Amino acid sequence: MTALSPTAAGAHGQDVVVLSTGDVRVPVHPADSAVRVRRADQHYRAPAGDPDLRSLIARYATSSEDAVVPSADQILVAPGARQALVAVLRAVLGERREVLFATPYWASYPHLVELVGGVPVPVPGRVGEGTLDLDAWEARRTPDTGAVIVNSPRNPDGAVIDRDSLRALVEWAGRHGLVVICDEVYRGVALGGRPAPSVRDVFPELPEHCVVVDGLSKSHALAGLRFGWAIAPAGIRARAVAVASHLIGNTSGLVQDAAAVVLADPEPERQRIGAELTSNLDMAMKVLDTVEGLVCPRPQGGIFLFPDIRPLLSGLEQEARRAPAVWLKDRHRVAVVDGAAFGAPGHLRLSFALPAEQLATGLERLRQALTTV
Repeated sequence: MTALSPTAAGAHGQDVVVLSTGDVRVPVHPADSAVRVRRADQHYRAPAGDPDLRSLIARYATSSEDAVVPSADQILVAPGARQALVAVLRAVLGERREVLFATPYWASYPHLVELVGGVPVPVPGRVGEGTLDLDAWEARRTPDTGAVIVNSPRNPDGAVIDRDSLRALVEWAGRHGLVVICDEVYRGVALGGRPAPSVRDVFPELPEHCVVVDGLSKSHALAGLRFGWAIAPAGIRARAVAVASHLIGNTSGLVQDAAAVVLADPEPERQRIGAELTSNLDMAMKVLDTVEGLVCPRPQGGIFLFPDIRPLLSGLEQEARRAPAVWLKDRHRVAVVDGAAFGAPGHLRLSFALPAEQLATGLERLRQALTTV
């Protein structure tokens, strides 16, 4: 593993409009709202995170009146949901090393699974659809399968898994002794309507073979803060905390203090960001709808659009057919991510979590590129 993640923050020329970012960049935080850096001594914090902060996370994570509020002792605080996911994967993978996840998938899943000694196994799925084909999952399951990752809303296409499909998958996994890791980091993005079903909504209590991973990076535009968590049953959580104690020691005290400020009253900011993103999404869909032949289902959640450009490729020049994202950046000065990074070649991933003017300019360049044939 030598190459950078295709979605990692990178440098681009001044004349390139960047739509390839994976974080929320709408301007919502006042410049004077940051938690001040303390100059006092900074001691080690507990590997699992501060108890009071874990209690705030437990309250924030309980969106359904029917759900049981998790104990603070079920929560592991980490410097980002990615680190929480790594700690959980390392904790649950034993002799059974295979990890299943649906296509299209977040580009880092295969690498993170391999990082802890696992074997990534993509399961064919349909872009823009959250319904899970259990026959397809069962066809990929072997005696070496140990876990599955479920991402809803999904990066890159915003697809949401419905309650019935989620319940069926969790029950299927339970019958076969598989751990279900639910990546819900996009669930808190307020795009209107009800949030995506969580495993904690579907079942009265978190099943003993399920883990929830989440954070504040998308819902509160705090990707650079690097703050996330996992909610897990006691046995899995204890092993994950042990992994974290060696991997990260503890999440920065300054980060935990800043997160506590946000979580003390999280809803107004989440709704304000959601309103900006919903407006951006409406604008983006109107522009993309003008491109004849382009197929782009409206995402049900998250911060990305994932248009299918395969119907257009035959009318584009050879360079565009071979490497569309490179062609768009070099020839049309707009940066997106090639869908091949997510297991879906012929698609493009672009963010709508950007300042409206930047988004509009980038979308117009994309429109012109795809309609100039």
